[in-house]
Amino acid sequence: MSHIRCALLAGSALTLVLASSPAMAQQAAPPAAPDREVEQDDDRDVTTLDEVVVTVERREQSLQNYAGTAVALSGDDLAKVGVQDLTDLEGRVPGLSIANNQGNVEVWIRGIGSSNNTELGDPAAATHLDGVYLPRPNGIGSAFFDINRVEVNVGPQGTLRGRNATAGTVNIISWRPGLGVYDAEVEAEIGNYDHRALRGMLNIPIGDQAAIRLAGYGMSHDSYYDNVGPVQGIDVAEAEENYAGRAQFLYEPTERLSLLLAADYVHETGTGYTGTNYAQPLANGISPDDIDDPRRVIARGITPDLDTKHWGVRANLLYDGDAFDVEYTGSYRDLVYDYEATTPFGPSYDGVLDDLAGDRPLDEVLDNFSRFQFITDSESTVHELRFFDNEGPLIWSAGGFYMREDQYSFLASTGDRGLFFQGIEFNVPDMDTQSFAFYGDLTYEVTDRFRYSVGLRYTNDEKERRGVAARYGFAIGGDGFSCCGGVRVGTEGFEFAGRGRTIFNPDTNGDGTISEQEILDFYFNGVAQFGARDNVDDIFAGGPVPGGAENRPDCLDTITGDFFVCPADGKFSFAVPFTGQIFQQIGDMQADFVDWRLRAEYDITDDNLLYGLIATGNKSGGFNDNIGNAGVAPTYDPETVTLYEIGSKNEFWVGDYRARLNASLFYNDYQDQVLTSLLSVAQIVEFLGGPQNIPIPPDTSLALVISYSYNAASSRIYGAQIDGGIDLPYNFGLDFTALFLEAEVVEAEPIQDFRFQADVSPAEAIFRSIDGKRLPRTPELQLNTSLSQAIPMSFGQVDWVVSAGYRSSQYMTIFNGEDFLFPNAPRMRLRDKVEGYWTLDVGAGLTFGPEDQYRFEVYGNNLTEAVNEAAIIITEFDNTRFFTRPRTYGARLRVSF
Repeated sequence: MSHIRCALLAGSALTLVLASSPAMAQQAAPPAAPDREVEQDDDRDVTTLDEVVVTVERREQSLQNYAGTAVALSGDDLAKVGVQDLTDLEGRVPGLSIANNQGNVEVWIRGIGSSNNTELGDPAAATHLDGVYLPRPNGIGSAFFDINRVEVNVGPQGTLRGRNATAGTVNIISWRPGLGVYDAEVEAEIGNYDHRALRGMLNIPIGDQAAIRLAGYGMSHDSYYDNVGPVQGIDVAEAEENYAGRAQFLYEPTERLSLLLAADYVHETGTGYTGTNYAQPLANGISPDDIDDPRRVIARGITPDLDTKHWGVRANLLYDGDAFDVEYTGSYRDLVYDYEATTPFGPSYDGVLDDLAGDRPLDEVLDNFSRFQFITDSESTVHELRFFDNEGPLIWSAGGFYMREDQYSFLASTGDRGLFFQGIEFNVPDMDTQSFAFYGDLTYEVTDRFRYSVGLRYTNDEKERRGVAARYGFAIGGDGFSCCGGVRVGTEGFEFAGRGRTIFNPDTNGDGTISEQEILDFYFNGVAQFGARDNVDDIFAGGPVPGGAENRPDCLDTITGDFFVCPADGKFSFAVPFTGQIFQQIGDMQADFVDWRLRAEYDITDDNLLYGLIATGNKSGGFNDNIGNAGVAPTYDPETVTLYEIGSKNEFWVGDYRARLNASLFYNDYQDQVLTSLLSVAQIVEFLGGPQNIPIPPDTSLALVISYSYNAASSRIYGAQIDGGIDLPYNFGLDFTALFLEAEVVEAEPIQDFRFQADVSPAEAIFRSIDGKRLPRTPELQLNTSLSQAIPMSFGQVDWVVSAGYRSSQYMTIFNGEDFLFPNAPRMRLRDKVEGYWTLDVGAGLTFGPEDQYRFEVYGNNLTEAVNEAAIIITEFDNTRFFTRPRTYGARLRVSF
């Protein structure tokens, strides 16, 4: 829903470029250096070439013995091919898509995910850091250092992981302190785009029972974009300068008791992510295929400014009892995400400046400071108490979970030079979420070969919100009392008030109505400082200006050549705000749900496993913006996914060489799928049964367009996945994973075509059928493969890896590019199909020196420079595209002590 709200920000849809690159295998490739977990003598996480140990079921087990679909990617292997942060996992695992949407990390698994990054939204795939749930994973990408591995568990995990795990889970696991070991390393890296990175780690033992591990990270690179427009001195998107640190203290006073304390801090800055709006070239008949470089853009306004601070502390206490074990985990996290930007006009192409100017002076067109700002401040607390026994024949786990999140949320824009529209504001100082759950799960070994599992979890969610939403528009009179002209707002030096707002109820005198003066008081209260060339503050310095007033403000025609003309006396004929467009936001909801799972597994031999499972997951429900000032806030129910899966995991010998081949068939029943549309207040009221069911507060503009989410569809997602690998002669290793995926809407209510706005294109912003449409981000065929080799040398080791990935064509909206009005000649601006493409990564390393002290690596990421659309957002005024990371390459040197 964030991009739906952004469509209301003067027609600028804003999301982040998704980083895409080829996949790593499900099993680890030959290591380039000795496994650091072995060095730490911490056998709980030991991995070898032939076995990958994971904790996807909250207990250690071999990945080959796990009766389900999961992936483990080692930190060292990801670094080999230039993975920089969490979002670079995009394209590395079939079925997994990770996007960075203006600093918001979005995770999609097999077509199930969420782009609602507002205070009302929840993810559909749960992200964890060292096993602790993160309700808002913004900024967590830069925590991707000193990482042991990343585990991806595919399919709903409601029983084991709880709320918002309908798609699956991603768990980032850092290296733990090692007892009795002094260890240190430092790594420096350089690359193209002036990429610079520095990483360091220090492990210090404190006696035999305690240790401290410190790790730090710093990275910067220039923008992947290039401002080629006439207005220079403006930097553009995708430049980064990030810093992070982590400290951990491990204390094991006895063999039975363990205490881990940890703290981490991430600070991400740069120019953030705006994407490239193709509306201008498409409107002028320029095909996207004719754009040479989508990142060569015409910049305007200000340099985008991203500032994200994310820190947290956690404690884990583990006691190994006689009858069972007890574990407590507590966490506190604080996130502040602040992003302000103006979006570029669009990509460069032959004739772009002439098209932009039209009949207007080019300087006037380029002098536009329509800007936006997002702020998210989230404080969350997680507590979990778990009792378990991991020794058979009965393996069980039971416990309770509690989470509380307190949010402040701000989203605002200015409409510089705009007619009828001067901006919007969502200012929500109080958005609270509480969730608690109780769960139990057991696996019983009926025989040495046969096991079954059952699990059950009850969850209760509560949400409430207090705030305000406003759409600002001014009626500015010209010659002959014509309406309406524009204003200048948002120019150099402009600042939103944001947290400084003190008026949330515009009816300050309490008489039950909102006067024009109260609207202006509310508007001015939301601005900390007007820009140097703004005139809206001058226009309304004396309050509303009715027609015929003696003291009228000076007239400024903001758009040359349009219908608006200043009166002969050089004064506006009138100036008043539009009414009925400020809504207090007062909403709450409560929902509870039960998740469960059933599973049976049978070992044909020690190396051959058959399994079948049924598992469910729920994504929390929520509520919408209020209908009118403090009116009804319609709610929607949780989404539910039920997974049916059968599979087989096998290891065997091919001659003298060890091989692995796994396969699974799956079917997801996706119920109560939430979709979001742009609807007028009148359409929402009609959709909900009319005014007799939804009372409309006085002074509410029925034409006002707002976002609206509702349980609209049921879908089915099914397919087959195969993965395998073989250790070949001369230390070669070959791994592959292939996914065949079908994902379609089975039954749905007609939904409003959100590519159009009801107040602009009422004939097309109507309800359409999406039955049979393919779900977005679901390529039918997804393939990843890698070939690697480790060559022992007299001085150390040389190793290399080549990793390739393929994605077949996919759609990026639920409408699959259909033009309902012109089906035989669809308009280009509605195209949302991304054609299939290949990507290629390579990496090579040299380990040498006493005890393999030195490690030198080179890498190339996306060598084919397959810059494709990773997301497309289409609204009335936008066709904004976000692209995979361009080709990057570099080298690094690591020294261990």
